[in-house]
Amino acid sequence: MPDTLFQLLPPATIAACRSRQQRLQKILSSRGLDGLVVTAEKDIQYLTGFVGHESLALITLTSAVIISDSRYDEYLQPWCKSGAAVVVMGVRHRLFDSVKSMCDSHALKRLGVQAEHMTIAARHALAKTVGEATLIDTLDLANALRVRKDAMETSLIEKAAAIQQEALTAALGQLSLGMTELQFSALLEWEMKSRGAAGAGFTPIIASGANSSIIHHTTGHTPIHEGVLLIDWGATVDGYNADLTRTYGVGEMPAKIRDIYPVVLEAQLAAIDAIGPGKVCADIDAVARRIINKAGYGEFFGHGLGHGLGMDVHEAPYFNNLQTDVRLEPGMVMTVEPGIYLPGIGGVRIEDDVVVTENGCRLLSEYPKDLPSSVIEPAFSDSTFSPRFGPRARTPA
Repeated sequence: MPDTLFQLLPPATIAACRSRQQRLQKILSSRGLDGLVVTAEKDIQYLTGFVGHESLALITLTSAVIISDSRYDEYLQPWCKSGAAVVVMGVRHRLFDSVKSMCDSHALKRLGVQAEHMTIAARHALAKTVGEATLIDTLDLANALRVRKDAMETSLIEKAAAIQQEALTAALGQLSLGMTELQFSALLEWEMKSRGAAGAGFTPIIASGANSSIIHHTTGHTPIHEGVLLIDWGATVDGYNADLTRTYGVGEMPAKIRDIYPVVLEAQLAAIDAIGPGKVCADIDAVARRIINKAGYGEFFGHGLGHGLGMDVHEAPYFNNLQTDVRLEPGMVMTVEPGIYLPGIGGVRIEDDVVVTENGCRLLSEYPKDLPSSVIEPAFSDSTFSPRFGPRARTPA
């Protein structure tokens, strides 16, 4: 097998996965479980470094087992050779048979299943194979580990943020009036991928004009003209996501949008300043909300201040008024994204990513967000962009 395959599994990844496995094994032992059947793909990647469809991981008290099929036989050779995990090649659509064999050969009597992920049908099939008495429903065992990011995870999120910021600069430099939201979205995704992102963590929200008042606008065929333009976008690097939002005036920022922009920015900066270990998530939300309420726009801020960020774009914990018993811990990566949305007029949202540190927090994104930087001039006056072929040469206006 060529040595180049080992590039798929760097030593740092092996070390990080083993550390995560050991943390999970301690939890399993404390709950009297012999193992956990991991079916969530992102949890499998978190625990083993392996990314594959329709595969399983079985974490026992002494080992980590990847159960897959012949489609991944060659791909999984680095895991076998490095000893990063035990690899079992099962039969596609019959992987529970391999779980049964592991239970029999290793005397696994109490096996946890991911109740938050496994479907009822899959659980029935597993119970039929290994016996109902063997299965114990568990909730968020892997997710609880993922809440606090290690240094490797934080660096990947920061890398994703850097890529998407560079990509936005490049895309804005090619913005032409009349280009549709979807065309600009395609251009932005192309720029992210060309810089090393695996893709977009989610379909970018490109909201032109009054569409920007819709909190989760569906990017569509609306042409981008002068006025407000809200861009919520994120890159993915090695399975980890960044998530940012900026709001612009194209040509000129509408007067009402110019009025609310400083309110949103003040709320965001105050909330970021308040973040630190031990702080209650609901209290951070309240910091931003008080500023927006005082300005008279409380009814137009209809979502929580932010959310956890990592392998999923939305992870626990959350900045909202329900999280009154959740405290921040070092290593948590959070978004901070207050907004004001005026139906029929437009909206402003400003979003950055931060990691909680021992003394406060650190920004993982640094894209300009002051009001003067938020007025942009389109580079071209006509849309000649083709998502199929990427950006083409244009004639300046």
